[in-house]
Amino acid sequence: MHSLPVFWALALALLALTLAVLVWPLLRRRTVEAPSEERARAAVYRDEKRQLDDELAAGALSVDDHAAALRELTQRLGTELEVRDADTAPARGERSAWVTALAAVAIIPVGAIVLYLVFGTPDALRMAPRARPHDADIVAMVNRLAATMQSNPGDPRGWRLLGRSYVALGRYAEGADAYAQAVQHGADDADVYADWSEALALAHNRVVSGEPEALAQRALAKNPVHAKALALLATAAFERRDFDASIDYWRRVAQTAAPGSEEASQAAAAVAEVERMKKGASTANASAASGASVSGRIDVAPDLAGRVQSGDTLFVYARAPDGARMPLAVSRTPAQGFPRSFYLDDTMGMGMAATLSSAGSVVVEARISKSGDARPHAGDLTGQSAAVKPGTQDVHIVIDRVVP
Repeated sequence: MHSLPVFWALALALLALTLAVLVWPLLRRRTVEAPSEERARAAVYRDEKRQLDDELAAGALSVDDHAAALRELTQRLGTELEVRDADTAPARGERSAWVTALAAVAIIPVGAIVLYLVFGTPDALRMAPRARPHDADIVAMVNRLAATMQSNPGDPRGWRLLGRSYVALGRYAEGADAYAQAVQHGADDADVYADWSEALALAHNRVVSGEPEALAQRALAKNPVHAKALALLATAAFERRDFDASIDYWRRVAQTAAPGSEEASQAAAAVAEVERMKKGASTANASAASGASVSGRIDVAPDLAGRVQSGDTLFVYARAPDGARMPLAVSRTPAQGFPRSFYLDDTMGMGMAATLSSAGSVVVEARISKSGDARPHAGDLTGQSAAVKPGTQDVHIVIDRVVP
């Protein structure tokens, strides 16, 4: 529906309502009051005549006195009726009421329309709604901001705005670089370190351990109750399987949130999930003591070492040796620090009925993902072990192939 007809329809309805409120009392006053006054006078006349008749019957008045009093009463009633008739004629007060009503009907609508056309914005009714910017427009604006910051790098607020813009576009590594520039040029508060940590973790396939965790610690040093920094540190502790530290951080997040808020509910849910994982880990540790785990070392072949980049993700799987692809246990960590150790047990399962401890033997595969996706993609680096029994602690894997 167009806005122009709707606007004028509403405007006319409001004008009609306003006129009704103003004019109705002016026209109603005389027609309501006159009949009530006439009935009152007639009632008084009847009462007085009845009283004279009663006095005549009782002998209090003679026939002549009764006739004289009745003539006087009749003359007085006639005089009052003449006055009432004069009042109901187009008297000065009533003519004024009609003139006022007609003036209101004529002037108010015309005056309202003229005032709106002079002082209002009628063209706004014909303007099309503003279109939302397309993705290309947003990217162009962000690129212009980036060019501005390159020519004027000393503005930390501009770098922070650029960082938020890059993160919103999914350009996490560039967002992290922009936050680094903000800190380099004077930004030094908990928010900038927490935002920098988040952007860097997103750039590292959502892994907080390492540099993002160190930045979150810097944010927490600036503000011990910073909710985002606490949540990042809770995630980093969970990645290390330090469940007690993760629970402590999430409880501190809950304390910063308003009671009953969505943030408080999310923090409570995170605490419950980590406590569940902690309980499962205790059960798995008992299983590991009886040989239901696999551990060892991962190396990268020298000719592929140069292909490992910051931001790559290392997946380590244990699966059945018969070719079934569903992992019995899996871990995900940043692809850094080679050679490095690995550990798999039942707590790292996929929630299926098959578990690492129930398998007769397993093959352990290590894969460095460029995309962060759990599924293999061309260009990923991979290697696997021979079949080993659960409980083996010295498995050696060399990443020596490129996924075609």
